[in-house]
This record gives sequence, C-alpha cells and structure tokens, in this order.
Amino acid sequence: MEPATPRFPDFPLLSTPRLLLRDLRLTDLDDLYEYASDPIIDRYTPWDRYMSLNEAREDLSRYIARYEQGHFRAWGIEHRADKKLIGIANFGFISVGDRRAEMGYTIARKYWGQGFATEAAQALIQYGFEKLALVRIEAVVLPENKASSQVLLKAGMQFEGLLRSYQVWKGKPSDLEMYAIVRK
Repeated sequence: MEPATPRFPDFPLLSTPRLLLRDLRLTDLDDLYEYASDPIIDRYTPWDRYMSLNEAREDLSRYIARYEQGHFRAWGIEHRADKKLIGIANFGFISVGDRRAEMGYTIARKYWGQGFATEAAQALIQYGFEKLALVRIEAVVLPENKASSQVLLKAGMQFEGLLRSYQVWKGKPSDLEMYAIVRK
C-alpha cells in the first residue's frame, strides 16, 4: 500500500524572479478557465479541457478542499507582473517510501516560449529535493510535445526513454517519454 500523501500545516509558497507558485484561490476562476479551456493546450494534457466555467469552478473547489485537509500537490503559477494565474505546476504522484515524485505543469498559451514553464519546473525540483527530501523527480510527456521536452531538459532533467503504451490519454493507450532528475 502506498504511504500517505505528506500533510502540511501551511501551503508552501515558491518564489522565482518572475513567478509566484502559490495555492489556488476562488479568485483564479476566470484565469483558470481562460487557459484550461484552450483546445491547443488540450492536445498535450491527459485531462480534457474545460467546456464550461462551472467545470472549472468544480475543479478549483476540489483543489481548495485538498488544501483545507492539509494536502497539497498543485501550485497555481502566478505571473508577478501581470498578477494573473497563468498555469498550474504539480506533483501528481508522490511515493513517500521511495522518495520519488512525478512532476507536471501547464502554462497558458499566451505565455509559451518565454521560459515560464522552465522557471516553474526548476522551483518544484528545488522544493522537492530541499524540502521534501526526494531523491528522484520525473515527468512524462507525449513524444510530439517537443516544447515540453525542451522545458524538462532546460530544467536539468535527462531523457530516460520511451514508455510504450504507458498511460491512457484521452481514452487511448499512449507512448510517453520519461524524463528524470536525481538528487546529487
């Protein structure tokens, strides 16, 4: 049986030069819906885009409920200058016993190609190694998502190989590339 998800009394805020990684809030609803309903982003995520503001509201409420229970896995990515939620970064899976986690992120399309995903990924990696005492952080990406592969490489991860039919995405078994970084 998998050990319990770590519990935290206070949500860990992560700060980078251009971003604040923080808890998601009800006031993020419009920004969340704006980027997570984008059909282009939908091509590269295992979840389906929001088709209504109500779907986004329900999802946001689930995140907030997890925080209130002392659990966290997802940070809202706030653009400091714009004071706008531009994405989410998370540890989608944490194996406490193995001291390993799977990292993920999404960024609003308007902010692609500007280094924000790399900045957020580096903050999660640092937090995972320094505060959670992880020894391995990994991420999977669709082979056709070359931009995300580059983000992971720039964040210090290494390509480890192709995982054939590794996960069901959008209802079909999909090959995924595995990237990882280990604590030195």
